[in-house]
Amino acid sequence: MENEKILENLEKVGFGRKEAEVFLELIKNPGANGSQIAKTLGYPRTTVYQNLDILQKKGYINSYLDKEITFYETMDLNEIFENYKKNVDSATKFLKDELNKVNVSGKQKQFYNLNSFDDIKDRFKSILKKAENLVYINTNLDLFEFEKDFKSLKERGVRVVIFSFNKTEYKTLEVETYIRDSFNKNITDSEKRLMVAIDSTAAIIGSNYEGKFCGTYSENRLLVNIVTEHIKNDIHLMKLENRFGKDINKIITLDF
Repeated sequence: MENEKILENLEKVGFGRKEAEVFLELIKNPGANGSQIAKTLGYPRTTVYQNLDILQKKGYINSYLDKEITFYETMDLNEIFENYKKNVDSATKFLKDELNKVNVSGKQKQFYNLNSFDDIKDRFKSILKKAENLVYINTNLDLFEFEKDFKSLKERGVRVVIFSFNKTEYKTLEVETYIRDSFNKNITDSEKRLMVAIDSTAAIIGSNYEGKFCGTYSENRLLVNIVTEHIKNDIHLMKLENRFGKDINKIITLDF
């Protein structure tokens, strides 16, 4: 078990699995040759020699000849990992500084598939954390599992506007709610949906399609604006209906 943990952590610092196994074997048996390592690990000699060559090029091991046989030993471990730490710190600082300066072209991927209900919920929670001013939501999902997220939004002063066809009491969430009662009904799994837009930066569209809950996440400004206007129009229509009666639907409905 201890060996497995060592191997897992060697992988975390950039070793391939077989590299890690060969490296650990050399720590246990310094001065071993390739054939001895291959026999102990149960790998073909070609595999072991390939990994020995990689480790030597990385500066982790050294080799020497004795009677025409090549033997291997690890370099000083403290030096190896101190150099590794310095290289990682230097590379991390460089990348952090330089990647932020990179000009992103207009061809970057702007739409991301969400392939399950859990994917949609995870993305929903993540964009709520990014909201700074305003969140629009149109859904018939149970939002109470996100109560902590809504509480955080309120603490940050973010306005949350929820529109729904499903009559649900959202007072405990302390959000701005609009319910269109004329369409109120029991919602089945096949009718569940979620539309959300935050500020003018990101949007999610998700629904149960052909028996599978799926959706799209996007930072495309056009789509974000479409989602925002869709939700706002639903609210405006609901207000018209409340003011002029439910027959307003017959007046404004287009026949196609």
